[in-house]
Amino acid sequence: MKLKKSNSEIIKEIKNKGYCVLENCFNSEELDEMRGSLLDALNYIQPDGETDLQKKYYKVRKYDRKLKGNWYDIAGRDINLLTQLHSPSLIKVTKEFFNSRVIYSGRPCIGVYDDENVHLLEPHQETSQLSVDSLLFWAPLYDTNKDSGGLAVYEDSHRHGYFDHTLDHPDKDKGWTKQYTHVSKEISSKFKRKELEVKAGSAVLMISSCLHCGYPNKTKESVRITICERFNPLQKIPYLKDPKATMKIPYMGVDYNKISD
Repeated sequence: MKLKKSNSEIIKEIKNKGYCVLENCFNSEELDEMRGSLLDALNYIQPDGETDLQKKYYKVRKYDRKLKGNWYDIAGRDINLLTQLHSPSLIKVTKEFFNSRVIYSGRPCIGVYDDENVHLLEPHQETSQLSVDSLLFWAPLYDTNKDSGGLAVYEDSHRHGYFDHTLDHPDKDKGWTKQYTHVSKEISSKFKRKELEVKAGSAVLMISSCLHCGYPNKTKESVRITICERFNPLQKIPYLKDPKATMKIPYMGVDYNKISD
């Protein structure tokens, strides 16, 4: 990974906009390595020598949805993904942003959004982290646009602190089994929504208070795959100061704007 903008430019943009698009931070070889690792795991589930990650994803989904889900659980632990997500240049800019050492929130994750759009997240902020404020790194392995879906941000929302979230999902009748938090439409409607179109090899670095969501994949038999990591400032982790604190700040039941960090 190589960041094209200076750290001071990135930090200034995040503070001003709530996020910064990092253009072309991965080269083609790095992208191929990450896609290849995910493809290898899918070919292990159903060996057939398929060389296209997107095609292989749909083959495995048709073959066995439970094993496709198991692949998702394993994928975030892949060494090639971890190497890129924990790049020294990325760690350095997050440390400079917080003026602190940084800690990862937990295991890195991938986002997988196919043409069913079942797991599309509603507008939310990055809560339930080790610290109130954190930085989210989000990078698509394929181009994101109005056809493939992508990441939408709510402009200037990061300037208003943290909003009340509801712990459920409005599309639970479609088969959603996990609970995630989202804000009300009354809150999200106060801000202008901007759908980012981010090319494969580029990424977004975002402050946790920036309201964001996914927008749908409209292309049949395509899959949007993203890699994510969250960085928390060591000096602002309540768990290291308060013996009664939980390691991660709870989704609900706390006022994020009043937590002493």
